[in-house]
Amino acid sequence: MARQKIKRNSNFWFGKRVLVTGGDGFLAANLVRALLAEGAMVVITIRHSRPMSTLMLLHEKGNPTLADVENTNLLNYQEVRRLCDRHQIDTIFHLAATAIVSDAANSPMSAIENNVIPTLNLLEVARVNKIRRVIVASSDKSYGDHAFGMTEQLPYLESYALRGLDMYSASKVCADMIAQAYAFQFHLPVAVTRSCNMFGPGDLNFTRLIPRTIMSLLSGHPPVINSGNEKVLREYIYVEDAVRANMLIAERLEDYYGPDKQNIPRCGASVYGWPAFNIGSYIGKELKENFKSCEKIKSVIDVISILNKQIKNIQPIIIEKPANFIEIPDQYLDSSKLRALGFQPRVSFAEGLAKSVVWYKKKFGALEKIAHHYINGDSE
Repeated sequence: MARQKIKRNSNFWFGKRVLVTGGDGFLAANLVRALLAEGAMVVITIRHSRPMSTLMLLHEKGNPTLADVENTNLLNYQEVRRLCDRHQIDTIFHLAATAIVSDAANSPMSAIENNVIPTLNLLEVARVNKIRRVIVASSDKSYGDHAFGMTEQLPYLESYALRGLDMYSASKVCADMIAQAYAFQFHLPVAVTRSCNMFGPGDLNFTRLIPRTIMSLLSGHPPVINSGNEKVLREYIYVEDAVRANMLIAERLEDYYGPDKQNIPRCGASVYGWPAFNIGSYIGKELKENFKSCEKIKSVIDVISILNKQIKNIQPIIIEKPANFIEIPDQYLDSSKLRALGFQPRVSFAEGLAKSVVWYKKKFGALEKIAHHYINGDSE
């Protein structure tokens, strides 16, 4: 009798041992669900258990997560080392961060500590343990103000100078540069991701325009706009597309670095931003030749107007910006490097907003209390 041949699972993520820091955050929780669906062995870190879990809110039926949950202090190097040893981690998505811009402005030392030291600890553990792929989440905010310069004009390229000057952006710049240093000096396989504004189910940061406006309109309150920001442009990406982009970058990282890391540039202009990837929807040619058709780049008033039509037409009110608030002018990305890896966004801005509205409506009862502080303008 012939022996039956066992068919092996060829999925890239099947059996991979993946650490996702800040695993109950917006992007992280959506990423965890996608990794689990692909058969990965996922470990998530959380600093403390929150009364309302993003993973639970995103979950529809059955077991909400098969991830291993670790209450870990990422500021403690030895604790991070033991965590990676214990779970034999081969892939890290470092997404834990102080993410609320106003919190960083009000508590700068905390923001710097939370956004820099854990990054350093994880990179050092990855170096010592020879972890095969590390994704460090930076931000398009790291680029700072490039809107009106004579050089390095919009759209942002990965090689541009990092000019973020508010405390949140500065902390992300620090983590970004440390990650790049580990790539160049130690040949650690690191990718730094600089995403445009993500939106979609699971975003509980109600200082952000889209979730705050949706919850405001659902509550019968007027949306709010910071004075002078009505026409500021931002690029948006639906969270499912952002998840796919992060996973694709991790999947292609070994090829990007090349055998024995031979693709790492040694000197000259090519080193600037080489380990970094913008996560957005457009390439430079599209933005320069057909900007009006780039429907994911919207002004604040445009976003509110669309949501007015989808939910309820309540006119926005203008509020004064806090004295310590720094607003970066227009921001959008050239994502040619990501496109070259094979990424194509799937969800249009209108479709993503519609899906988001459905989710916030469904979860309104659970979210109303935590959104109340922000939709009444108290956060400003």
